Amino acid sequence: MKKLISQLELRQQLEVDTPKGRGRLFLCTEYGSEIEKIFTVILYNGEIWEFANDDIRVTNNITMGRKN
Repeated sequence: MKKLISQLELRQQLEVDTPKGRGRLFLCTEYGSEIEKIFTVILYNGEIWEFANDDIRVTNNITMGRKN
């Protein structure tokens, strides 16, 4: 059985809040239909971390209509 891994590098990075602090969403990796997507985030302190979907939240952006 072949496994298909797909990665999406975002052209416009989204600002997100994570358990480790605020950063920019850089990459989305999908390992298959039964496994959660993994999001690679570059934090503003320079660290790079990977998070599951339920660990990150997009920040407010009034211009784009995203409010709490």
